[in-house]
Amino acid sequence: MYTFNSWSFALFSANLHRYLPKLDWPQHETVYINWKDHHRKKPLDELLNKREIDAQVLESFRAPSIITLFHLGDHLVWPVLLAQNGIRFNVVLDRAVYLDAKNLFDKLLLQLGAYGHAPELLFSDDRALLLKIRSRMADGQHLLCFADGASGSETIKKDERLPIQFLEGTLWLKKGIPFISHVFGMPVVSLLPHKINEIEFLQRHQIILPAVQEDRRTYMRRCLQQLYGSLEKKIKNEPHLWECWGYLHQNGMLGKIIDNQFFNDISATIPVMWNDKIVTFDRLNYTVRTE
Repeated sequence: MYTFNSWSFALFSANLHRYLPKLDWPQHETVYINWKDHHRKKPLDELLNKREIDAQVLESFRAPSIITLFHLGDHLVWPVLLAQNGIRFNVVLDRAVYLDAKNLFDKLLLQLGAYGHAPELLFSDDRALLLKIRSRMADGQHLLCFADGASGSETIKKDERLPIQFLEGTLWLKKGIPFISHVFGMPVVSLLPHKINEIEFLQRHQIILPAVQEDRRTYMRRCLQQLYGSLEKKIKNEPHLWECWGYLHQNGMLGKIIDNQFFNDISATIPVMWNDKIVTFDRLNYTVRTE
């Protein structure tokens, strides 16, 4: 049973509209149902029987690389399969992301340790992060990042965002992945799942590297645009695949919300419960009307 007068649906719908405005409001309900079904938790053993790593992916990691994934459903199965196939990597993530799902990450690390290499969690706010990356590179280890896995923290300078075009809107993204790539000359290997019959294969979509004498800021924007360009193609006609619709308003990707769009667009409003009473939520402006 799905409730469409909930905050979960209201914010999902508002976020979806910012990037796919041509999708009619009533269609959001269908996308939401498919999204909820696609992202329900499934046993890892069940997933491992229906997921495979494409051979071309394994050939991509001859030198230390930045492995990038997106939250496209059952995403934690891919690190397990990479480890099963002998890929040694450490995970870079925001500390807030780890603390929010500590039990899940700890369980995953135990699972990965069973394959002979327990990855380290390298936190993005660690002042020694670059030194740790250099050390792990010297040992032939890769970095694994969920490109869309940032928290909403913007407390330090390195968390400044870069805007990129995405679908019919703008995403504000942290620069960590392309920054590390440029500093160390590490290739960014973009991996995406592709379903063939009943089996889902993790395939290499592209490898991104800084060009000779390409300045850092130019490269960072280009790298992020290419990374999210691959995601854009993946989800444009199947938006339910992307988990982040449910929390884009929390992780900083939306940027500043300007609440001045068509205040009288009744079709954009939805009743929700707030402070023990029914109020009207404006999905265009992310505002609540109490009248």
